[in-house]
Amino acid sequence: MMLDIKKVFSTYQEPISGRESLDLSEMDFPGYSVASPVDVRWEMRLEGSVLSLMLEISAFAEFECARCLKECKQNFEVQAEHDIRESECEASPEAELPFDERGRLDLKELCYQELVSEIPSVLLCSEDCKGLCPICGRRNPCACTQETNGDVVDERLAILKTLL
Repeated sequence: MMLDIKKVFSTYQEPISGRESLDLSEMDFPGYSVASPVDVRWEMRLEGSVLSLMLEISAFAEFECARCLKECKQNFEVQAEHDIRESECEASPEAELPFDERGRLDLKELCYQELVSEIPSVLLCSEDCKGLCPICGRRNPCACTQETNGDVVDERLAILKTLL
């Protein structure tokens, strides 16, 4: 979906808004995927010479927990606002927003950028996830009895305990 920002500057009369369902399943996300459609609500409002673009993005990320490797799915709500001046509506490698040569903004690419910057790089199934057992490799809690006082003792390093 392309938003014609140059046209909005020349024909603006009142706030413009919309709602889109975007497919980002082919995009390369770092450590997770977004398989289901992403719901995007947007609004543009011209105030003086600055166009404000407000985004509300709702996306489900599918990932493996970084501690216990459990398959998870979590909803992320991302809100973003961008102020755009007419002179910024040009395709440029240094541009903050993904404009094309005709001054149109790629909403799909913008939503991708927002999700990548807002979704944490380390995703957990829960904040109190205990991860995998260092003895048996199963998800904690497990049935291992090779723990002493909550500390795992590696037989190869047991001799070091005498130095304490």
